[in-house]
Amino acid sequence: MIEKRKNYSILLCVVSSIFVVFKMYTGNPLFLWFFILFVMTAMLLAKQQHRLDYLLFFISWVYVIKFELTGHSLFVVLSFFYIVLSIGTLFLHKKRISTQLVLTYVLFVFFAVGATLFSSGNVIEAFGFVLNYSVIFFAVLFIDSNVYYRRYTYVYAAGLLCAAIVRWVSFSVPAINHFIESMTIVNTVKTTSTINTRFTGLDLDPNYFSLQILIAIACLVVLYYYNKLEVTPIVLILILSIFGVFTYSKMFIITLITLILLTFIMFIKNNVKIAIKFASFIVVMVSVSLFFFYERLFEIYWVRFFGAGTSTDAITTGRVSSWNMFATEILQSTKIVVFGAGFGTSFSTAKMAHTMYLSTPYYLGVVGVALALLYIFSLTKVLRQNISNRKTNFQYLTINAIPLYIMLIANTVL
Repeated sequence: MIEKRKNYSILLCVVSSIFVVFKMYTGNPLFLWFFILFVMTAMLLAKQQHRLDYLLFFISWVYVIKFELTGHSLFVVLSFFYIVLSIGTLFLHKKRISTQLVLTYVLFVFFAVGATLFSSGNVIEAFGFVLNYSVIFFAVLFIDSNVYYRRYTYVYAAGLLCAAIVRWVSFSVPAINHFIESMTIVNTVKTTSTINTRFTGLDLDPNYFSLQILIAIACLVVLYYYNKLEVTPIVLILILSIFGVFTYSKMFIITLITLILLTFIMFIKNNVKIAIKFASFIVVMVSVSLFFFYERLFEIYWVRFFGAGTSTDAITTGRVSSWNMFATEILQSTKIVVFGAGFGTSFSTAKMAHTMYLSTPYYLGVVGVALALLYIFSLTKVLRQNISNRKTNFQYLTINAIPLYIMLIANTVL
C-alpha cells in the first residue's frame, strides 16, 4: 500500500507558475524574478524530501522559464539550488552516504566531463547532463519512505497537466501563443482537408512531451493499483492520454498500446478483478473516443504512419537513416566505441539519434555506459535499502516495474 499524506507543494507550484504565464503574456522579465524568488523561498523553507517537488513540477516548463529565448533555463538554477540545499542538509544532519554510491557517481561524472574535454566538445552541455544525474543522486539519498512515490507522481503529473492547460488556453490568447511559437518550429500534420497542429504542451517538441505523458501515466497506473478506491489516478490518466493523443506522435500511440497490454498482463497476474475493471475502462474509453473522433484521428494517424510511403524510413519519419548515421559514426572510430565522443560535438549538434540506445553509446562509449550502469545500480541499491531497510531483489513481472519498461520502450524510438 502506498501511503497518503497532504501535499501543499502542488498549490505553491501552481501559484508560482502564474508568474510564468504573466511573463509569457506581457513579455516582462520581472515576473520571472518573482517566480524564481517565490520558488527558491519555498524550497528553502520546505522539508528536504519536499524540495524535489518543485523540480518535478517544472520539468515540462523548462523552455518557457527563461529570461531570453536563447538563454539557459531557470530550471538549471533551481536544480543547482536544490543541490546546494541538499549538500547543506547532508552536513547539518551528518547523514552517512554509501561509499559505493559516491565512488560510482564521481567516476561517472569525471568520465562524462573528461570525455567531452578530450574531444573538444561543449563542456556546458556536459555539465548540464551531469547536473541531472546529480539531482537524482541527492534525491535518492533522502528518500526514506514509499510515501514519496505517490507524492512525486502527483506533483509530476500536475506539472504536466498545468503545462498542457496553459498551452491549450494559449491558442485563444495570441500574446501567449506568439511567445511559445517564437521559441520553436510549429509541428503540423497535413491531411487532405486540414493542417493540424501537433500538441506539445510547453515542451515545444511533441515527442518529448508525449514521452513525459507516458511516464506519468505509467506511474499513475501503479498508484491506481495500490490505491483502488482513489479516483484521482484514473482522472489524470484519462486527461493526460487525451493530450497525448493530440500530439499525433507515433511513438506515443505504439507505447500507449504496449502500456495497456503490459498493464493488463500484470493485473491478471496479480489481481484478476482489477484486471477486469481496467479492461472494461479501456474498452469504454476507446469506444467513446472512436465514436466522436474516429474519422479525424484515423485520417491524421494514417498520414503519420503511411503518408510518406511504406518504407521503413518513411514509417519511422527518417529515424532509420538517423540510426544508420549514428551507428556508422560510432563504429568507424575505436575511440568513440570505447570512450565516446563526448557532448556537444559538431556531429551531434547537427544530427539527432532519436534513440537512447545509440545516443548514449555515442556520447559515452562502452566505458561510459558501463560506469553509468554501475551508478544506476548503486542508486537503486541505496533507494531499496532506504525504503525497506533491507536488501530486496527487483521483481521484473510486477506492477512496480511498468514505469521502467515504458521508459525503456519509449526511448527506443524517440
